[in-house]
Amino acid sequence: MLATAGLIDTATSITNNLVLNRLAHVEGTRLQEYVVDVERISSLEFRQEIGGENYSYQITILFNPEAGVVFGPFGPSPPDDNPVSAISVPITLYQNGRLVYAKMEVKVWRA
Repeated sequence: MLATAGLIDTATSITNNLVLNRLAHVEGTRLQEYVVDVERISSLEFRQEIGGENYSYQITILFNPEAGVVFGPFGPSPPDDNPVSAISVPITLYQNGRLVYAKMEVKVWRA
């Protein structure tokens, strides 16, 4: 039970880091939190060390639900034999100079 709670906390931490820092759109010298720049996804390693443990993650971005538009998944596929924690957060997607409301799903597992 404690390991599962730790995995959930890690998924939250990785997701927050992505939307607040690593994928945040940069305008001038300022990061726009929760505004995800799709172009920055290619710079990710999809691995992160937290608390001395290594984790891998996968990102999927869903927007325009009427048309079912999905970006991704980006990153490795979760293994069948490891527990996976998934978290979805609302975001604003920066694409081609436009802002579009979307949802980002992040799946995290121990590497």
